[in-house]
Amino acid sequence: MKRINIFMIFFLFCQILLPGRAFALTLQECVGTALQTHPDLLAAQNKVVTKQAEIKQSHAGTKPQFSAGASYSRTGSGSAKSNKSYDTSVQIEQLVYDFGRTSLRIKSAQVSKEAADADYLAVQKKVIANVRAAYYSLNQHERQNHVAKTRYDNYAKRFRWAESYYGAGTKAKIEVTKAKVDLANAKLAVVKTESAIAQFKAELASAMGQPLRQIDAVDDNLAYQPYDITIEEAIDRAIAHRPELIARQKTDQYAQLNLDYQKKGWEPSVKASAGYGFSGSAPFDDSHWNARLSLSLPLWDGGLTRSKIEAAAAERNVSRAEFDSLRNSVMLEVRKAWQGLYEAKETWTAALAAETQAKETLNLAEERYMAGVGNSLEISDAVESYATAQTETISALYRYKSSQLELEKAMGD
Repeated sequence: MKRINIFMIFFLFCQILLPGRAFALTLQECVGTALQTHPDLLAAQNKVVTKQAEIKQSHAGTKPQFSAGASYSRTGSGSAKSNKSYDTSVQIEQLVYDFGRTSLRIKSAQVSKEAADADYLAVQKKVIANVRAAYYSLNQHERQNHVAKTRYDNYAKRFRWAESYYGAGTKAKIEVTKAKVDLANAKLAVVKTESAIAQFKAELASAMGQPLRQIDAVDDNLAYQPYDITIEEAIDRAIAHRPELIARQKTDQYAQLNLDYQKKGWEPSVKASAGYGFSGSAPFDDSHWNARLSLSLPLWDGGLTRSKIEAAAAERNVSRAEFDSLRNSVMLEVRKAWQGLYEAKETWTAALAAETQAKETLNLAEERYMAGVGNSLEISDAVESYATAQTETISALYRYKSSQLELEKAMGD
């Protein structure tokens, strides 16, 4: 029994690691890999860590500051005996009150970190969107490869019929020649679509952050799924969820806090300090202590504070104008994406109906050719029309999925 179990485990292990075995990647797996390995996300994440450290630095100003020092000196002249001197001290200093300057620095650091969070979210959404776009493109070209193969099979079937009829003396030699040429062209189309598949597999691997990864196959996720939303709902969601808007809003808050902070440059500050030390001709020879409460009041700095306030006010105005401009751009982007989705839906519906009609025409042409009353031109036109209709349906479905993706990107979903 134990040998059987070992054999089964070994068999399953070989099945998993067998070279050349293809595993179809799902869209979720591709997105998950990108979120773990994409370098753009790693860079954005470390920017967030940097802003978190700046918050800690801002809080440091509210805590006691400890320092310690020690010195030794020796002096003398000529043949006189030299004198030695020791000095050791410990000092503590604490900010008592600075009229809100430190609290504004802390708030500014927090807002800056929130802006970095929004930037990270924007990068994350961009990475996901790029993976989805590459995935859909690969699905599109795999379906077009299937169409090319179907077209090739139709011409191969027609070529066999032509040879059979020519052998029976019911068709001319030109029927066989024309069928052979069409078959060769159909084979070339298959090769081109296979090359396109390889290129889009590389594009998907790059979007996942692993450009050298070999992708064997992916699931077909290019299916029609109704996506109904009003233009008003789409705009509201974009205003609430778009990370670029959130980041710009945080930047505007930061600019306002910076203006408030610069205005505090005219405010006084109060600090308290205390220390204890030893000094003398020998270590610990004499001890002393000190305590101090100091008030610092700026009187005149040559206009430096005033110029900083003017610059901060201008930066605040620029930030607000940029936020309004970005908000307008986002609303326009949503409106265009929503209209594009509606148009793509109508196009797909029309293309699907055309494909059904082209299939019926091909069936009739094949029946006429098999009955000996059709000709090569008729069946060639039918094959080409059906292949074109299939390609148009796939392209329309891809445009619909791409339009849906663009709308979701515009809304920040």
